[in-house]
Amino acid sequence: MFVKPTSASYEKGQKEVRQQIRSNRTRIEGEQVEAERYEKQYLKKIEMRCESQFTKAANKCRKMFQAAYDKCYDTVTWVAAWLLCWPMKLDFVCNIAEALGGASRCDPSKDIDPGFGEGYSYLKNSRSSFSKNFKDVRLQYKIGRIKQLRDVRDARDTAVAVMHTVNSKRAILNNILVIIKRLLAFVFLRIIIESQKYHDKYLRDIEFDNIYITKYFRRIDARRRVQEKHTLLPLKKIERKKLVDPFSLKPLKSEQKKILIDTAILLLEMLTATILILLDRLFYEALDLIRRHAKIDYLQTGKHDLYLEVKGTGMIASLLRSLLKGFNVKKRIRIERTNEVCLPRPSLMSNYYFLKIYGTYFAVWLLMLLQAYTQRLRRIICAYFYRKREKKRVLFLYNETLKRRRGFFRFMRKKVKRMARQHRLKENYNVCAVLRMNYPRTCDWLRIFPSARRTCLICEEPEPRKQSDFVECPNETCSFLYCKECWSDMGNVCLVCETENDDTSSGISEDEYGF
Repeated sequence: MFVKPTSASYEKGQKEVRQQIRSNRTRIEGEQVEAERYEKQYLKKIEMRCESQFTKAANKCRKMFQAAYDKCYDTVTWVAAWLLCWPMKLDFVCNIAEALGGASRCDPSKDIDPGFGEGYSYLKNSRSSFSKNFKDVRLQYKIGRIKQLRDVRDARDTAVAVMHTVNSKRAILNNILVIIKRLLAFVFLRIIIESQKYHDKYLRDIEFDNIYITKYFRRIDARRRVQEKHTLLPLKKIERKKLVDPFSLKPLKSEQKKILIDTAILLLEMLTATILILLDRLFYEALDLIRRHAKIDYLQTGKHDLYLEVKGTGMIASLLRSLLKGFNVKKRIRIERTNEVCLPRPSLMSNYYFLKIYGTYFAVWLLMLLQAYTQRLRRIICAYFYRKREKKRVLFLYNETLKRRRGFFRFMRKKVKRMARQHRLKENYNVCAVLRMNYPRTCDWLRIFPSARRTCLICEEPEPRKQSDFVECPNETCSFLYCKECWSDMGNVCLVCETENDDTSSGISEDEYGF
């Protein structure tokens, strides 16, 4: 179906067409006027530069004539200068050189290509077109799907996590040390309690810690020696194991046992510290191995060349060539990278710390050894405040020791004789002792072991390794051995031989002199 347009809409369309034609004509005329203006300005600028070059050349020529005249005038006398230097005043020659070429000497219109103004105007307008076009640029891109990584942390997060763990462990350790210090602050209470226990036992039990040969003990023995009575000093071997001189350096058997137990505990603690030191050395060796063999150096070399070429011989091509010339890049690359900064730098533990650790353990062991002797001061302190009680304790110790000595030798004499009569008295020889006795030349080295040496019949003490002073029974049929002290106490008589020759009994009860 065809609809005939009305006269109003037709006139409106014609009006818009005429306006568009008029605007295009105006724009074209404006561009032509602007192109002519740019071309006139450029020609005027070139002409002024040319005139400036001629002016500079003329001024330089005049300066040269003036310098030559001054040099000539200074060289000769004034009379000769008036005759010889006057040609240097003819500087009008410079004006003739400046006037060469006439009025058209600086006319650039014949050297400029036609259409220069239009090209420059088009180039200037293209700048705004470039800017406008770049504002409406739309980029289309597609982001690839990256696989999601789990439980991945960079070096910075790992370092923060390690520091957090170390700080938390250190806080726990500091709290434990504070608790231990507070508990150790109450150790003095144990000292007071133990002192009170010792004090009470000292006053109540006369046999408690009554094993010391004091000055009063020696005085009693000296008084009995003057009265020609039986004395105790010097002590017998069996008594020296139970009685001790407070000023002697040799510790008691009980003190030796305590020192050995404490030393074993201290050695275990030293073993723990030694293991930690060895682990530290192992850790150092591992880090040092990484430092020596994990160094990596990166070297990147190359070149970046960017060359933009504009083809053409016209004015626009020359302008674009000069404009894009600054974008040409010619760059050489040499980049060196290394991971030396990130490598560990371990350091060995200095000898000062070794000396400090093991020196502390040695000082603790010396204190443990000194403790065995400082314990003897407890009796001295109580004896100072309770003098009468101390005298009673010393008298009791002296009398009790005297009774035990008499009873022991009577008991041993009767026991040996009884076993000899019953034919049950014999020496217990082990394999080492038998080898040493049967093969004295080849197996005499076994005497370094106590089990390979013969013992005293009375006190059962093994003979010494070298220079034995033990006495063997002179009877060839008797092979029993006595130490020098027991031989003297038995009256220099072998009890076994005496029993065999004497059938009478001593009549002393075995239970009467039990030790």
